Amino acid sequence: MPLFARRAFYGMTAIALPCASLSGCVPSNAAVGDTQSPGTAVAHSMEDRDSLSIAMIGSDDVTADSRAMDAMKAGKLKPVYITVSGTVDAQSTAQQGVRDMAQRKADLIVIAGIDVDKTNAENWNDALETARKAGVPVALLDPIAVPEDNKLYAATMTINDRMTEATPLDDAVVAVANNDPHDREMLVTTIDH
Repeated sequence: MPLFARRAFYGMTAIALPCASLSGCVPSNAAVGDTQSPGTAVAHSMEDRDSLSIAMIGSDDVTADSRAMDAMKAGKLKPVYITVSGTVDAQSTAQQGVRDMAQRKADLIVIAGIDVDKTNAENWNDALETARKAGVPVALLDPIAVPEDNKLYAATMTINDRMTEATPLDDAVVAVANNDPHDREMLVTTIDH
């Protein structure tokens, strides 16, 4: 085999092997980040709060989004906020935000106010599948209507600031981002207890 061909082969192999290993990050029968118990946890390296890359895709309710962002910041997280309020099609803008943050390899994408219906279900499935294939977990915050395929998101988080037993939002976000055991449906609070 000529030297050039050998180098090309080794170079392509060096590129292909890491790419092939990425497909192992996507569980076959669950959502990325959907760990219900220590026995089902996928091996991972935990990230410190201040180094997590959290993306929050906003909703039409800017006030609720602001409370959630403030709660995450108070918990020493540094979330990136993608606004959809005031856009022509908030759900389409949110879908593009999911694709963008999946491409950037965020540690977690939080989608506020997702509203999946017959007219946008396919587009939502495509956007969420992009995150899944990238190995990025997705949490749905105060969802209006969720996708039928529950492998496309790791958890739903419903804000209930009146319930003292609710999990602080920042703690819930860290649990999903780090693939720590958590409930699939979580009651969370934006109030610092």
